[in-house]
Amino acid sequence: MKRSHRQRFFLFFTVIILVVLMPLASLVIRIYRLPALVRLRPGQEMRLSVDAPFRFYLPPSSPRGFWGLNGKSRLKSGEGGLCSTLLLKPLQEGFSKVEVRLFGLPLRRLKVDVLKLPAVHVGGHAIGVLLSEEGVVVVGHIPLKDIDGRERYPAKEAGIKAGDIILSINGRQIDHITQLEDLVQSEAGKGQPLQLRIRRGKTVRRVSLSPVRQLDAGQRLSYRMGIYVEDPAAGVGTLTFYSLTHRFFGALGHRIMGFGQRSLPVAEGGRIVLARISGLRPGVRGEPGEKMGIFTSNDDIIGEIHHNTAYGVFGRLRREPTGNYLTEPIQVALVSEVKTGPAEILTVLAGERIERFAVEIQRVFSQSRPGDKGMIIRVTDPELIRKTGGIIQGMSGSPIIQGGKLVGAVTHVFVNDPTQGYGVFAEWMLEAGKCLPQSNGRIRPAS
Repeated sequence: MKRSHRQRFFLFFTVIILVVLMPLASLVIRIYRLPALVRLRPGQEMRLSVDAPFRFYLPPSSPRGFWGLNGKSRLKSGEGGLCSTLLLKPLQEGFSKVEVRLFGLPLRRLKVDVLKLPAVHVGGHAIGVLLSEEGVVVVGHIPLKDIDGRERYPAKEAGIKAGDIILSINGRQIDHITQLEDLVQSEAGKGQPLQLRIRRGKTVRRVSLSPVRQLDAGQRLSYRMGIYVEDPAAGVGTLTFYSLTHRFFGALGHRIMGFGQRSLPVAEGGRIVLARISGLRPGVRGEPGEKMGIFTSNDDIIGEIHHNTAYGVFGRLRREPTGNYLTEPIQVALVSEVKTGPAEILTVLAGERIERFAVEIQRVFSQSRPGDKGMIIRVTDPELIRKTGGIIQGMSGSPIIQGGKLVGAVTHVFVNDPTQGYGVFAEWMLEAGKCLPQSNGRIRPAS
């Protein structure tokens, strides 16, 4: 065969393969866009379909309410086999698996978890977040050059780690960052190593640390420990939900971040306290607004923080907060139940009074595994826009309610449009806080 003929044959053969495989490739992409995990509540309906040559395989042991359809024909209850459509309307809680097959070979497995999420009290309360009731939080180390030009890490050399709480220096209690700085300069000048009392988790220990001597810009002698620290008060946010029956809570909808956007470890003394909103700074394009709040470390403690996650902070409820907007618990919506359309959020703009404001869920992202940005919401309430410009800092955790169910919480604002922001699904918050029901019907503890 001549070379030109071989080239034409190869080109023709390649085109034929592409014509055959391209539609199949698009079908494969659709298959892998099917959720790997489907959660449904009893009685909720969902339909999943595939095109030939792909087929679902429904095992004979599937729960009641799982049907396979081939056109108008239906697999009988208790009968397994291949089908082009799955109609899921489970009648009771349980767990099952179905497969997507190609020419009889398993290609993908889908897990179907049927459960009833717990009813919770919705929040909306303004809260202060405290990583510790006392001391300052170590969030990182910094290298230092001493007066002789040698590089040192004095705090790291002394065994201090990120997440430690510095409680006192030479027996003098630390309550804020400026006090720490003053004590380091005055005590280190005595020429003796500093005696620090620190807390790591549940353990309080003593550490001896020799600060590095440096010359500042004015050629004055100063002392440094080589650490970044932050006040234990992580700011103002919003309580999303809590359960009196199981004594857990969820708040913020996002992780507590520290210096350099590091995730701050939660110490044994981590708490949430009720706060009072004393003022607002409205958001404008390019500059997020903010709630100003007042709270203390000792008064109005309502919960102990056990988990600092990408989906919020969670822990043990110490006592019920007062001033609820809704007095009765409501159901938590599964991700599969959240729809675009009207909704509302609960939040505090002044004092401690929770108010309701209209929003619209503009987009719902398809998520079969936890993600911190599950939906896009837009503020439509004229009163909220007039007072705040839309979503502002401190609204994080504000519960989003749709159809009488808790569907999620406000998390982030769009910097260039404060009327828009992201929300996280309430189902993911329950999972992150270890508050989903177990197979025995009990709730996993928040600790």
